[in-house]
Amino acid sequence: MPKRNIVWLIVGAVIAVLLWKVPETRIRRDTIYSKFSPLLDVHVQVAKHHVEEVDDQDLLRGAIDGMLSRIDPYSAYFTEEEYKEFEKRTQGRFSGIGVHVAITPGHGLVVVSPIEGSPAFRAGLRTNDLITHVDGTRTIGLSLDKCVRMISGEPDTQVQLTIQRSGVEDPFDVTIVRGMVNVPSVRGWARTADFTWDYLIDSEMRIGYVRILSFEGRTAEDFREIVDDLYNQHQIRGLILDVRDNPGGLLSEVVEIADRFITEGLIVSTKGREAPPVPYRANAQNAYPRRPMAILVNAGSASASEILAGALRDHGRAVVVGERTFGKGSVQKILQVENNHGLIKLTTEYYYLPNGERIHGKGIAPDHIIDLTPDERTRLLESWMAVYSATRLPTTTQAATSSAPATEPAEERFEITLDRQLMEALNVVRAQIETPQEPVPGVNP
Repeated sequence: MPKRNIVWLIVGAVIAVLLWKVPETRIRRDTIYSKFSPLLDVHVQVAKHHVEEVDDQDLLRGAIDGMLSRIDPYSAYFTEEEYKEFEKRTQGRFSGIGVHVAITPGHGLVVVSPIEGSPAFRAGLRTNDLITHVDGTRTIGLSLDKCVRMISGEPDTQVQLTIQRSGVEDPFDVTIVRGMVNVPSVRGWARTADFTWDYLIDSEMRIGYVRILSFEGRTAEDFREIVDDLYNQHQIRGLILDVRDNPGGLLSEVVEIADRFITEGLIVSTKGREAPPVPYRANAQNAYPRRPMAILVNAGSASASEILAGALRDHGRAVVVGERTFGKGSVQKILQVENNHGLIKLTTEYYYLPNGERIHGKGIAPDHIIDLTPDERTRLLESWMAVYSATRLPTTTQAATSSAPATEPAEERFEITLDRQLMEALNVVRAQIETPQEPVPGVNP
């Protein structure tokens, strides 16, 4: 069979996978394929009449990417090789600049959060920065995974991003040197002299602090070890969880963490268009003793972070402090295209909180709303950067190209007073410790 025909058979295979829930009757299949016949006719017309010879693989990829981009920002097609790279990113180590991004309708590629300590973080990228161009290529109209492939690359290579930032009149370029990115999982609020993390933010009142930066394969295990120590060694009386700028991750990890604080009932459920809801429930045997808690969120808190904040709020286990969250509450599954012609990442379900609320497109509004100004964010990032990697953020965009080595700190302690959101969370937990209240029952569906 000619290569041209094989290429366009893949389009049919992708269409078949996209319609995997459709009843497999002959009449139904014939109707569907007749609806997509214009796609094949367009290919014939392009191949026959375009002024230049067109690569069938490019046309195929454009057709598939266009089809999936019309569904939602998170569905995407992968070749086998691209999927291997995608898996590396989800496992917590990959080559690139270290930034979580999303597609927003009408605006294009937006920064959800830079990974702390990464090249993107050192370059000063911020949550809600719009990446309008990558190496001169406009991002509006491109799929999310196409943009990710453009930004990613081998270590020690450069990529130029054009940034449109709120409060800055003109777009500006940032050149970043790619490198190996290790996605951190759990951190404390300060580094000690031996470079270990300090998780006790208020030693006098014995309040713990745990920052979860992503929900990867070891997050729940690392979290359990840290919080076990806070309970057993420090006898904590209160706890602050920080999921600001946490873009999410694995559902299994966030459910396991939530299960440590919720004694019974629903943590989260997923539901698709036709399938019945799939509930994830708490196990009372796993729960820590009840302590006053607050959880910090902001616009960079997405997906699994929103599940954790929403579940703890709905069960009356934590007060939510900060800014409205991102609003990414959809589930993607990987589906194989027929005859091993690649894979698609397809949105198949939405997340629903214990109170029945769907967070997708809305996010979670905090109980205590504390919005930071752009200047506050900059000072806050600089202070966190000093703690995390002993390298302060560059003061100009040109400094983003610098590869000056980091210096080893003797002891770095985060300046808490710079962070009004964290101060509010501390005040909330301190007040609950000083004035014990009856447990709030919350929901228990």
